[in-house]
Amino acid sequence: MKHAKAIAYLRQLCCSGLNKEIVIPEFLFAVQSVIPSGSNTFSGWNESTIPTYFILENAIADLLDASELVPIIISAFFTPERTNSFVSWFITHPTLTDSKILDRNFYKTDFYNLIFRPYNQHHSLLTLVWINGKPVGTINLFRPRHQKPFNIREQNLMTQLLPYVSHALQAPDDSGIQYCEHGASGMMIMDTQGRVQFMSHAAKHVLALAYHPTLTVDSRSEEVELLAKLAQLCRNLDTIFQGKHAAPPSWSYTNSRGRFIFCAHWLNKQNNEPGGFIGITIEHQEPLTLKILRTLQALPLSAMQKEAALLLAQGFSNEKIGEHLHIKNTTVKDHIGKIFTKLDIHNREELLPKLLALETLEISERG
Repeated sequence: MKHAKAIAYLRQLCCSGLNKEIVIPEFLFAVQSVIPSGSNTFSGWNESTIPTYFILENAIADLLDASELVPIIISAFFTPERTNSFVSWFITHPTLTDSKILDRNFYKTDFYNLIFRPYNQHHSLLTLVWINGKPVGTINLFRPRHQKPFNIREQNLMTQLLPYVSHALQAPDDSGIQYCEHGASGMMIMDTQGRVQFMSHAAKHVLALAYHPTLTVDSRSEEVELLAKLAQLCRNLDTIFQGKHAAPPSWSYTNSRGRFIFCAHWLNKQNNEPGGFIGITIEHQEPLTLKILRTLQALPLSAMQKEAALLLAQGFSNEKIGEHLHIKNTTVKDHIGKIFTKLDIHNREELLPKLLALETLEISERG
């Protein structure tokens, strides 16, 4: 039953309407509950079937330290000969688990030793994603050397999930996304000129998501622009403490991975010497829909009740819920009554706070 619920969550996630930069990283992480794996990625292709962008599971944001090299190394590896061999394989096979099919000396290439090996990506399960009869990329699941290769059952399961991944990749960008007011946060310390001095691990992770919602050859330029903005916040704060006018030292930045809130604060030296450091807090706010979906998967609700709860938490009326789920108003009321009973709440206003509180509790227990 637990396995079935995890698969149902993956399907619901892909049909949530959120854009691919939000859905795919969550998919790469959540699929591990049904296909044990880690450090998973998605490689997006251009019309010449050359990998041009990469979406990473959140857990491997540290890979972005090598953001300049990763796309270059991968693009260099996929020569026309290897690309043709790759595509030809998938014409007759749904998955690829033997990387030596691409190159007999695969485990001696820079591709493996500089990208795969440092993150224990030894055994692989690559599945080609198609849209309208054209290959658009691959879902790439990995395991370390000491674990067993992916078996036939796991390959078949990934193949069954592919249509949902394809659906997720076609979701339009939504400018009206509602974000959760609280999210993961971190702290970085900079000097008055905006040079980074110290950074927490959490801040490094959040910054990685802000820098690169996807990995591309031009990823480095995004990082430079963002750091320049943070440096300006430091200069603004320093100017304010000199008694001069400057813009408030805070900034809100939104990309396809969420909304990021940066706030600069003066850190006084204890001995009152001149100079000092500036602390910048960073908060990553995820789409509210994703937060709710994550929480609902662990609750004792039926599939239909979870769908109704998602819509209810987003402020849909009973009538709109019925239209969306193609059910009668009396059935909607029945589902809502059972949701209230199972979650021990009394009205719709209590639902969203309850779900967010449950997610916070689950995160603290995991930590």
